Amino acid sequence: MLISQAAYKSGYSTETALVEVKYYIVMSIYQGKPVLLILLDMSAAFNTVDHNVIFSMLKDIFGLSGKVLEWFRSYLEQRSQRVSVHGILSVIQFLLSFVPQSSVLGPLIFTIYTHLLRIIAPRYSIKYHLDADDTQLYISLDPDSELHFSSKTK
Repeated sequence: MLISQAAYKSGYSTETALVEVKYYIVMSIYQGKPVLLILLDMSAAFNTVDHNVIFSMLKDIFGLSGKVLEWFRSYLEQRSQRVSVHGILSVIQFLLSFVPQSSVLGPLIFTIYTHLLRIIAPRYSIKYHLDADDTQLYISLDPDSELHFSSKTK
């Protein structure tokens, strides 16, 4: 199963990501299987990382607590911003969903934030490739089988 996080790893690049995904697609098509490919650009995701979600994941999934969890909390909380237009300053707003870009911990926090994708995708036989803020989700389909979706309605 082709699954990887190329960004932040030595020897991996955008090119290796393209080769990996292209290989999977070509092999699936060669086997007569159509492929569904979803491309996600998550460049704005750093601005949407909910601090409470990160803290919950650090505690519940990764088992962090005590000083380590408080260290992450102190890094993310109490960050604020304000805007100046023609010398007039806006009211200070505290940020509840933000990770400093180009920071040392930014890639780590983003990787933690996208961890659930690594759990959910394989459950549905979806392959994925993460490269920094670009994500490719892909799956080959068997044209001879029917897709069955179940819904429970009352």
